[in-house]
Amino acid sequence: MSSYFKSSNPNIADNEYLREPQIEAYEKIREHFIERESNEHALVVLPTGTGKTGLMGIAPYDISNGRVLIITPQTVIRDSVLGSLDPLYPKNFWLFTRVFDNYTELPTVIEYEKSLTEEVLHSADIVILNVHKLQERLDSSLLKRVNSNFFDFIIIDEAHHSEATTWKRALTYFNHAKVLKVTGTPFRSDGKVIEGKEVYTYGLGKAMARGYVKSLEKIDYIPGKVYLTIDKNTDELYTIDQIREMGLRDEDWIRRSVALSTDSNVSIVEQSIKFLSEKKEKTGNPHKIIAVACSIWHAEKIKELYEERGYSSSIVHSELEKHEREVEFAKIDSNRVDVVINVAMLGEGYDHKFLTVAALFRPYKTLLPYAQFIGRVLRSISEDDVSGKLSEEDNIAVAIHHKELGLDELWDYYKKEIKKRDIIKKIRTDYPIEPTDRSPRDVSYGSVSESDEYTTEKDAFIESELIKLRKQKIEEEQEKIKNLQNLLDVDEEKAKILYQQSLKSQDKERYLRPDLYLQKKKAEIDQLVREDVIPQLLVDFNLELQGNELVTRRFILPKKYEFIYDRAKDNGSLLGQYFNLSLKHYIGEGRNGWKLDDYDRAVNHAQELENHLRKILETRLNG
Repeated sequence: MSSYFKSSNPNIADNEYLREPQIEAYEKIREHFIERESNEHALVVLPTGTGKTGLMGIAPYDISNGRVLIITPQTVIRDSVLGSLDPLYPKNFWLFTRVFDNYTELPTVIEYEKSLTEEVLHSADIVILNVHKLQERLDSSLLKRVNSNFFDFIIIDEAHHSEATTWKRALTYFNHAKVLKVTGTPFRSDGKVIEGKEVYTYGLGKAMARGYVKSLEKIDYIPGKVYLTIDKNTDELYTIDQIREMGLRDEDWIRRSVALSTDSNVSIVEQSIKFLSEKKEKTGNPHKIIAVACSIWHAEKIKELYEERGYSSSIVHSELEKHEREVEFAKIDSNRVDVVINVAMLGEGYDHKFLTVAALFRPYKTLLPYAQFIGRVLRSISEDDVSGKLSEEDNIAVAIHHKELGLDELWDYYKKEIKKRDIIKKIRTDYPIEPTDRSPRDVSYGSVSESDEYTTEKDAFIESELIKLRKQKIEEEQEKIKNLQNLLDVDEEKAKILYQQSLKSQDKERYLRPDLYLQKKKAEIDQLVREDVIPQLLVDFNLELQGNELVTRRFILPKKYEFIYDRAKDNGSLLGQYFNLSLKHYIGEGRNGWKLDDYDRAVNHAQELENHLRKILETRLNG
């Protein structure tokens, strides 16, 4: 019997209600598991706010041959995923994005509990649970309820957790299942590498440029002087510089002292209130501060500081009972508080779009928890979320640090992404796609100018190839429909319906709408070069898009492309022309003449060229 995910007919490939990274990631996942038939875990990196839950909702279609298990690391994330995918939820993801048109087409979704009967458990298409319910030591563990073949497809949310013991044992138990790992932070505090092949990444800078997430600013609070005492001796005050110079305490002690200092806390409270007040005044929308504290005691102190200044606050931490947590979340969702103070609770997975000002009252040593906290203010606000008019100010988030918390190094991660955002925006507006079919100085290939007639002939060639393939495809379809008739003893019309349901969305697009498929392939290679590879190279090697180091120093191009130095106006133009000409010569002709398979070859070549350029830049700029 065919699985639900194989027999369904979702609207994914051309769905205008799905986001670009969701569709592109789905296609790469399908290519990995179905076309390449890989058994390796697939890893997808999507920044917070770009649609990870939605991707998990579409990922199993045409890929899974049976039930799907979605594993989340904690309660808040599980509730968020379950809420979006619950078929009874008013804004159910599949219906809201028109993946399906009615409830009868939706999968059966359950949250795993030990009280579930065997009948209910076996009826599910998707099972969602917290990783804690996979612990082998518990009698209620799912591992003790089902056999190792129970699931065909496993999706791990917040996949940076997946190298921990409980996760790995669960994957070992379900070792025949395909595994998809999804995360917005593809790194771990302990330095362990996340197992699997990274099949798709959508950069945060690109997400900002597209407006999928808020833009981000950082505000450092830098007091004129900071004085500290040692061993509770209030008679003698030391500046931070004095403590460092005399070696009286280490950096951790200094940062912890600043974090817990009332004066320093007051400074951050007042700065965050200033920005919140300005944002509310400019937009009229219920923006909020999200603060992170060192401990529950510290959170209580911070709450007092905010409430003394007339700002109602809610504290959320892991020791709250479930009903207490629900009460606090209800206050936040109904806009009855201005400030949300969390202690090791909302680091990932919590979705409230009006969290816009991030106030950091604790030092972070590693990027992962810092990035997860900053992610809470990045979810973008749309017209549907506001009662009045949406302004640009609504989608600019602010992160406020005390300078002495030592967070500058961690902020560099975001600084690079913000620079990438600006480069991508600049490339779109000021750097049109280079006309690579006119390169009179490229003597190694003779004249590269192409007439309109030549282009038209190549277009006709592509069309004739597709028509031939389509004819072949139709003949294959007719044969398969006839086989279905005989196998199932149904009439031709019923067999056609069954066959249509089993068609793969990519194949349908490729053969039935080759024009759209070709457009998508062209856009893919353009985006790769212009919005991923070039911005990342410039950011990683601290080069400006409109700088001219690469032009004037003349070290990056091979001899046959040296003429580009004379006609490139800046770094961005040089890289763009080099990539486009190199791709043209690798394929053998300009893009108007490329066949469909040439686009896949071009993607591989662009990635190889990027790696080659990295080696040159590392040697010449960092050597």
